[in-house]
Amino acid sequence: MGYRIGTDIGGTFTDLSLARDGILVGRFKSPTTPQKLSQGVLNCVCLAAEYAQKSMEELLSETEVFVHGSTVATNAVIEGRVAKTGLLCTQGTKYSLWRGEGRRDNVFDFTAPPREPLILPRYCVEIDERINAEGGIVRELQVESVINAIEVLKKLDCEAVAVTLLWSIRNDIHERLVLDLLRLHWPEAAVSLSSQVQPVLREYTRASCTVLNVMLKPVVRAYLDELGETLREKGLDGKLLVVSSDGGVQPVEEILERPVYMLFSGPSTGPSAARQFANEEGIDDALLVDMGGTSFDVSTVIEGQVTMTRDGRINDFPTGISAVEILTMGAGGGSVARVDSGGLLTVGPESAGSEPGPACYQRGGTLPTVTDAYLALGYLIPDNFLGGRMELSLEAANEAIALHVSDPLGLSVEDAALGIIRVVNERMINGILEMTVRRGIDPRSLCLVTGGGATGVAVVDLARELGITKIIVPRETSVLCALGAVNANLKWSNVASVATSIKSFATKDVNRALLDLKSEGRRFLEQLKVPESKRRYEVSVSARYPLQVTELDIPCSHDNVRAQDLNQLSTDFHEAYFDRYSVSEPENDVELVAWRMTATGLVDAPKRPPPVEKQSTNFICKTRFYDSVSQTWQQVPTTDLDNMLESDCVAGPTLLVAKDTTVVIPTGYSAKMASGGYVVISPS
Repeated sequence: MGYRIGTDIGGTFTDLSLARDGILVGRFKSPTTPQKLSQGVLNCVCLAAEYAQKSMEELLSETEVFVHGSTVATNAVIEGRVAKTGLLCTQGTKYSLWRGEGRRDNVFDFTAPPREPLILPRYCVEIDERINAEGGIVRELQVESVINAIEVLKKLDCEAVAVTLLWSIRNDIHERLVLDLLRLHWPEAAVSLSSQVQPVLREYTRASCTVLNVMLKPVVRAYLDELGETLREKGLDGKLLVVSSDGGVQPVEEILERPVYMLFSGPSTGPSAARQFANEEGIDDALLVDMGGTSFDVSTVIEGQVTMTRDGRINDFPTGISAVEILTMGAGGGSVARVDSGGLLTVGPESAGSEPGPACYQRGGTLPTVTDAYLALGYLIPDNFLGGRMELSLEAANEAIALHVSDPLGLSVEDAALGIIRVVNERMINGILEMTVRRGIDPRSLCLVTGGGATGVAVVDLARELGITKIIVPRETSVLCALGAVNANLKWSNVASVATSIKSFATKDVNRALLDLKSEGRRFLEQLKVPESKRRYEVSVSARYPLQVTELDIPCSHDNVRAQDLNQLSTDFHEAYFDRYSVSEPENDVELVAWRMTATGLVDAPKRPPPVEKQSTNFICKTRFYDSVSQTWQQVPTTDLDNMLESDCVAGPTLLVAKDTTVVIPTGYSAKMASGGYVVISPS
């Protein structure tokens, strides 16, 4: 079968998970290289090749699938490093992006400055045409108006063009004609049509998604072309796949056409990996907390399903795409601690990143970070970081904390470090509450699964504050998203807007649309040579009560909807509505506004290797750390996490140490190795 590689680029570290012949064989981390991200990937590949006792070229030549996740699209939008974009729209709609959903975050605060639109109105040029809500042509497209609009955008030095015409979701003929004219008169411009990117109701969301898509096209193409070319030059002969926002993977060619689906690529595979570990423990409801060097991510698995959303936003601009629901905060190991002008200790969202990194990295960083605080309190072993490949400086950490935190506050270095940790923990707990309690989920009912190299230090403190009694720490916790990338299924989805209702169902129109969607999905799977037995097709419908403006997604059991299916659809909607809002109207009609088809190519997840006999004792050394439960300094043993066998159990206070993470077990807690290759932490 050859090798299968999953990679994930974070703000501080780049991660890689390696499988061979269906067996996981290794995990690797290397500092992210911001100036050339592909170099960080190659550095990880080099570590993997060294482990496999091969050259990099040999390893890549034997790699059948290379899966890549990255936040490059997200960062491009946040930092404004996108193509200068213009919008072609129907007469009378040029201010749609400017108005949005209200120009202020708080509509009741009239003193707040208005939010800047995604693109300014002068870059939105109207063209002469009109299609009605039924798809009928009211006014034919006036070619001259399109040519004039193209010239306007050229003079504005635009590089990309989004085309969003009214009711193109019912009839896209005018958008396709505009595309033909753009190819004729402006062939070098990147173009996206709303009818192809996001054919859904709601003019603003559709326009926002289309603009985001096209402004990302040049950025994502340049990035993936460079990555692909680099890997091919080094010997890669297999498929290069990209992680998409829904936690699946797609070929590069698909992502290049719809790069907006790469917006939430980085962390989207972590929840599916967490679900697998929870399932092995017999648990359906789980909370994933992923603390890396730059950010802290929170997501949930409820009733065995990763929580999804279509309300995803970037810089508060809606995307409307299907994405794993993840809350991301600037609270990672590299988050910078400061004392503000009012004498208040703050942590994050600014991060030291990988360059220059925390002060203890000795790579030029001088500001104190969460990692420096962890080191000052004994939670990290200086000469064991990254398996000994990077030695941490306790002296540099203490100096940075003293200069920027302890001296201004009149505290000892240790008390200042403890303050940093308490502040960042509080921020993380607030994020968890946002994803649970404020959405009607009791965190005490959840199992907590860890991801990210820094989470192990804080996880027991977080669980104790939240009342969670079971914690799962996979051996692969520090590269959980890369592991999820290795395991990820091929996935394609699209939507068709066919508005109808239960009581007056448009059977022919709906089933024709579903047939077209399934044909597209089948083409996607056939191109990737997915066997018939591994293909799955799922249908869902966006439903609402009449006159409402928000919908719920309801699974549909058939891709050919019959009259006898409608009662079940109606029942499922009323029940889902009651679960969400604690009220329903079973006698009311239900509007069905959009139909989504998801085509999945199932991938056999690599298995963990069988246990091996211990090569040496688990005991590494003794160290001294601050025990958060007893609130005292303790001299504690350390245990080699990678060397623990099934049923091995250690009691706190202690440290579990691996080459890429550290797990703090305080007084009153114990950790036991499960058969699935993960540690279960619980109160003693």
